[in-house]
Amino acid sequence: MNYLVSVQAAIDFIEENIEEKIELEEVAKKAAVSLPHLYRMFYSLTGYPVKDYMRKRKISIASDHLKYSKRSILDIALIVGFESQASFTKSFKKIVGITPKVYQESDLFFSFDRIDLYEKINYLEGRELFDRYPDIKVIQLKEMTVLSYIHKSNLLDGIEKDALIVVQKLIQKSDLDQKKMRLFGRNIEFDEVLDEKSKLYAYEIIISFEEPIFNSIAGMQIKTIQGGMYAVGVTPSTSDYSVISLWNQMYSEWLPKSSFTEGSHTYLEEYITFNEKLVRMKLYLPIKRQLKAELIKVEETESFCVAYSRIYGYDCQKKADETLSEWLQLNPSIDYSNCLLYFSYNYDAENELGHWCEYGITNYFRHEDITTHKINQKKLDGGLFAVIETKSYGTLTGILEIIHRWIVSGEKYILDDSRQWFAQYQSSYVSSSDNNVCVRVYLPIIEKEQTVWVTEL
Repeated sequence: MNYLVSVQAAIDFIEENIEEKIELEEVAKKAAVSLPHLYRMFYSLTGYPVKDYMRKRKISIASDHLKYSKRSILDIALIVGFESQASFTKSFKKIVGITPKVYQESDLFFSFDRIDLYEKINYLEGRELFDRYPDIKVIQLKEMTVLSYIHKSNLLDGIEKDALIVVQKLIQKSDLDQKKMRLFGRNIEFDEVLDEKSKLYAYEIIISFEEPIFNSIAGMQIKTIQGGMYAVGVTPSTSDYSVISLWNQMYSEWLPKSSFTEGSHTYLEEYITFNEKLVRMKLYLPIKRQLKAELIKVEETESFCVAYSRIYGYDCQKKADETLSEWLQLNPSIDYSNCLLYFSYNYDAENELGHWCEYGITNYFRHEDITTHKINQKKLDGGLFAVIETKSYGTLTGILEIIHRWIVSGEKYILDDSRQWFAQYQSSYVSSSDNNVCVRVYLPIIEKEQTVWVTEL
């Protein structure tokens, strides 16, 4: 007997009847196992008792109704299979922590998604990481035959939502069953020759189905999307801030601390709708097993000069990057052969007004060539550094934490607060957001002083 097939059959039956009163004997019958066996198999493969899974799925659906429909709490309770408002309220508060009424009026967000065992991956070595980021899961997404629509625009802002609106209209004109489809999106690049003059941006919306696709619809074409391993997170809303924050958390914090590295398959965003309204998104970060751990080395470095832009406050990283880029474009005579892109910030104050970020280039000595008050020069002290060479993981938050842990867990070094940490990227100016770029991160350290005990005679 294939236990995975049996439990997935049970899950599918639960999902098809989630708004009804479900008898566990019926679930066991669909899984072709005895009820005691269902209890054991369901828990071992999903991590949840079958009753707990059913309750959480009902409450998850109810939470969408509470936020995005005008139904009364009693109506919602009956819709998801509760016999009374009192029993619904008790169950809701036990799972979510607050009553349905308070949840309805709050900014809190609760979601418990359907489990697909064909996607689920368990990795025991990441237990500590799972405890810190419980909402980020690792799954195996199957290869998908999909319907595809490519939206072109000369504006990047809002291209995703514009593409989604077009696809939703195409779906409404078709006879597609919206309950059995999933909507994904991804940024794509046009052929450089075709779009050299037009400079168009492109965003693709793809629709996958539970059943095989044989026919397309007007305005869309059939294609295949490669599967692969993904880290998946869910946004609490559809705001740009919410989406960007989750991408940053997954890429800059979660990924460097995990046993994975970035995969070569495509990034994806899944659109979660309720009553045809977009309510939240799932973000899919492509990953693969990391074959070799990145090693921390201790290196002695010499002091060096840097021309840099320092910006304070909100959005300082983006503004510092833009300021440096503008200055470099005004100075095409700069010889990049001896320069590296430089990056630093005060990571201990990221949410304060005093937070600053620096972008610059190293080994720049010609003070007279600096034509703007926004670019400064300074000399960074050399000395002993803990160094790690890695891929460019956004703001490098996770990488910095890895080095800090290495310092704290060791017996030989402590952090040198008198000097500044920094990162250096490959020669020639590139943005640190380019994930194909290698970066060396330097954290200043000093050796612990050895205490000598003198015994008086």
